[in-house]
Amino acid sequence: MVTVRYTINDKIRLLVPQRSLCPTPETMAVESTKSRILALLKRSAGSTVDELASALDLARMTVRQHLATLQRDNLVTAQEVRRPTGRPHFVYSLTDKGEESFPKCYDRLADMIIDEVALLDSSEIEGLSSAEKKALLFRKLARRIASQYAQRLESKSLEERVSAVVDILQAESGFAEWHKLEEGFEILGYNCAYRRVAESQDEVCVWHLELLSQLLGGHVRAAEFQSRGDDCCRFIVEASALPPRKRERLNRR
Repeated sequence: MVTVRYTINDKIRLLVPQRSLCPTPETMAVESTKSRILALLKRSAGSTVDELASALDLARMTVRQHLATLQRDNLVTAQEVRRPTGRPHFVYSLTDKGEESFPKCYDRLADMIIDEVALLDSSEIEGLSSAEKKALLFRKLARRIASQYAQRLESKSLEERVSAVVDILQAESGFAEWHKLEEGFEILGYNCAYRRVAESQDEVCVWHLELLSQLLGGHVRAAEFQSRGDDCCRFIVEASALPPRKRERLNRR
């Protein structure tokens, strides 16, 4: 898979990893106006023609033509929004099919769960309720995955860990980034690789949060979840919750 970078007004970048852990649709593999429009809509709650035209540095008519094609393919939908004054305008957003056109890892999740079930001992689940069994399964899965990346993250500062973890998420879903905050860092994921499952199984989101905590070796809390209607999954990595030595290393940077 070829690495493709989209730079839109120096604000929005989409990176398709060279070695993705999941199949990447063809629309994400080549730089085209349609794929760039989908990428913009993926990162927003909706955009107007003017907003897309400005971000892409294209004529409004050109953007309209591409949107018409995407609507015809049922990848994009439009909603009329009335304003206090002037004519109403349309806000474009992704359809369910449009959301699913981005990398998903349902088969990988199934494989991981099957492998983890095979490793469970009967004594571990004896007397547990169904909910407790699922919680245990995903907790053990998070620990096992984290252990696979332990050597890669070893001896790194928190900032370096955050960057490395985002690279891992980027390879999986293609839409992850991080920013430094006063209290630590934030990790943003705009594409849930397990979207349909997460919408009906809260354990998937809890597992993802547990995995980040295991990988980063500190306290991570979820501020937003796409499965709950937010535009992205947003995690806060709190530097103050780390051991003193790790806090000192972060503060020196």
